[in-house]
Order: sequence, then C-alpha cells, then structure tokens
Amino acid sequence: MTVNPDIAPRCIVIGAGIVGSACAWHLRRRGAEVTVIDPVMPGQSTSFGNAGCISPSSVYPFSYPGAIRQVPAWLLDPLGPMRIRWAHALALAPWFWRFWRAGNARRVDEIIAAQATLMAVVTADFDEILHATGASALRKSAGLILLYANEAELAADAWHYDIRHKHGLPWQRLTPSELFALEPSVQLGAEGIAVLDPTWQHVVSPADVARNFAESAFSGGAHWLHDKVSRVESDESSVTVETLSGKQVQGEFLVLAAGVWSNNLLVQLGHRVPLVAKRGYHSMLAHPNVQLSHPLMSVSRHVVVTPMRDGLRVAGTAEFAKIDAKPDYRRARALLQNARRFLPGLAGSEVTEWMGQRPMLPDSMPVLGPIPGRERVLCAFGHGHYGLTQGPTTGKIVADLVFGRAPHIDLSPFSITRF
Repeated sequence: MTVNPDIAPRCIVIGAGIVGSACAWHLRRRGAEVTVIDPVMPGQSTSFGNAGCISPSSVYPFSYPGAIRQVPAWLLDPLGPMRIRWAHALALAPWFWRFWRAGNARRVDEIIAAQATLMAVVTADFDEILHATGASALRKSAGLILLYANEAELAADAWHYDIRHKHGLPWQRLTPSELFALEPSVQLGAEGIAVLDPTWQHVVSPADVARNFAESAFSGGAHWLHDKVSRVESDESSVTVETLSGKQVQGEFLVLAAGVWSNNLLVQLGHRVPLVAKRGYHSMLAHPNVQLSHPLMSVSRHVVVTPMRDGLRVAGTAEFAKIDAKPDYRRARALLQNARRFLPGLAGSEVTEWMGQRPMLPDSMPVLGPIPGRERVLCAFGHGHYGLTQGPTTGKIVADLVFGRAPHIDLSPFSITRF
C-alpha cells in the first residue's frame, strides 16, 4: 500500500480518548485530513478519570505464573482489588481462560520484551506532544512511591525487580527518614517498606491532557463529529463510516481507537478479539486534608493516590462486568478505606465518584497496526491500564503507517493476528 505524497490522506479516527486524540494530533501535524468521531466529548470517557500516571517501567503483564492463585483471596476480600459480577461470569470465562494461558513463563517473557520496546520511548513522545501544544505544565515528574506492608510482600514482588534490573529500569528503596522527608503524611508501620520509582510521571488532569491533544488537532484543521458510528466498511482503496444521525464520511484510512467498544466495529470487518471491560473506579477529594507531592501505590491493595490540580484522586480496583452494567460505587468507597491503611488521616470534602472501562486484552498488550486484508483499517485499542502512557507513542505509530514509514518498533507482537 502506497501513499501519494502530493495528496493529503483522509483519515477517520473513531474515538476521542487519549489514544484517539493523540492519533488525530500526529496525523494532522503531518498533513493528513482528519475527522474524529465520538459520541462523547474528547477526554470525557475512560480517559477522564484514570490515576493520571505515565508509567514507562510497567512492562510486565497482569497474568504471570502463579497470578491466578491469588484471585480467590481477592474475590473473598470485600476490600480486595478485584471483583467479578457473578451474573456475568459465564460470559467472561473464555477471557479468563486466555488470561491464564497468557501467564506462562515463555509468553510472559515475550510480552515483557514487546512492551519494553513500546515503553522505551513513551516519555520522549509525551515530551514532544506536550511541548508542541504548550501543555507541559499539565505533567509532573516526581516519580512514584510504591508501598509494601512488610518484607514478605516485597519478596513476593521480587520478579518485578528482576525485570527492572534486566531492562535497566531504576528504583530506590527508601529509608523511613527518606520516606518521611518526601511524604510526611504516609504511615507504614514498623514493618512497612517504600520504594521510589523515578521513571514515573503524573498529570494533574488526564481529561485536560486528552482534550488538549484533540483541541490542538482541531485548531490545526482536523474536523470534529460529535456522533456515534453505526457502520464501517473498507476496500482496497477507501473506507466508509456512517453515523447514527445518518452522516457518511469517506477516507483512505480508518483508525480504530474506540477502547472497549472497538469489537462492536471490528465484527463488521470480519474480526473479533478477546476484549473485555476491566472497570476502574476513583474517589476524588476536592479539598483533602492530606497533601502529597508524589503518586502513591499500595502494591497489595492495588490502589493509587495521585495529587491533581482539583484535589486528591484515589483510583484503582479491577471489576469485571459487561460493558452496559451499572457502576457499583462501593468499589470507589473501598478505595478510600484501603488508602487509609497508609494515609490514616485521609479525609476531605466534596467527594465525587467515577467509573471507567479499561479496554483489556488477556496478554495486557494493545492491538496496533493494520488488519490483514484490510490494510486501510489501523487498530489502536486495547491499552488496558496504559492508555495514557502509550497514547502519544501510539499516535506516532499510526501516523507512520498512514504515511508509509516504518514505525520505530516491530509491530508483529501487537498484531490482531495473535488472537
């Protein structure tokens, strides 16, 4: 497939979250004609309420040898980090089978190697887009503090640190006095351990980051269509999209960045992937009585507390349910209880609760690149927990593909054909 350099390719981006917005920005920057379509305003869906962390050291999958043995204890704990809606368990069973299969040692090594190539450039790619859009103030480079209850918890996490050493990812175990100097509000107890990961960054408003990318693309000439896609078609030379309101948009390329809703469109193109909604929640304290400088992560409780412009965000949990299931905001309240294990004084006024649906694949990797036989349809979905982190890099990869350039990484591990 070749691109005529004298004609601007027409690109349709479905999805205005962090990934779709970054794709639109990179495509428009290189001269493509871009139309972004979403029934929700840019940055106001799943990208709105995440923990706000850019995590280049997160190269390991969520499934690994022995991981499945922890699930029963998590499910039995009312404050545990995982919940399954039992009415939906039968429908989710095939996904969990694939999740378990992805956790064998050989496959885990392959996933880590692939993710490491993608993560190696995410910080530089964020630098590029934030600087170009005048939004560098939205990001902070403080690092992340990981919290462990005791030595046994740290020892159980040793394989993560082996991976860090192998890939040259730095970390530092903090003494109690060093932790106090960085975050005096944290109380771990006599056996608690803190580790600083200096590679992590965070943003003060994930929604504003996505909106900034999108608005910069629009101000540069991209088009916005506030609508829901009902039909997609493609052939050797073009793509066609129809919306619920009856509009029809044609182009040379279609970028599928619709998150958990991507399968609804893929099936029209003859494909389906094992994509589920791994729901995350947050509680946002607008006026917290605890001040933090770094994001904090409780490793065993899977809760992240992030200082943001509008308050303190307590985010995390993994709830598996059908896409259209109603939120269970008890999960958001459980996050606050878990956070008080290391921030005992945590309280605040104007607490708001939120739920978003991470697009999760069994091997924890996104689908990137063209659909075989439909090379004008480019996949850019399934980033799971790392949509914010990998969004700018995904946008650059998509733009490379549209303009006939080889991406900086081998995309074969991320191909839709792996399923």
